[in-house]
Amino acid sequence: MTPKELLYLEDSLGMERQLQTKCTDYASKVQNPQLKNMLSGLAQQHQTQFNNLINHL
Repeated sequence: MTPKELLYLEDSLGMERQLQTKCTDYASKVQNPQLKNMLSGLAQQHQTQFNNLINHL
């Protein structure tokens, strides 16, 4: 992997982690069950994407 590709991967990992954290945080704060479920699902999707990116290393 080139240094540029590694930097891209590092940025992508950081963004996925941040999005997962934010969705989890927002899900814990909302009262609407549908919105809570949607945000929890998004958090899981970002966690899965993070894990997929890690597997490329």
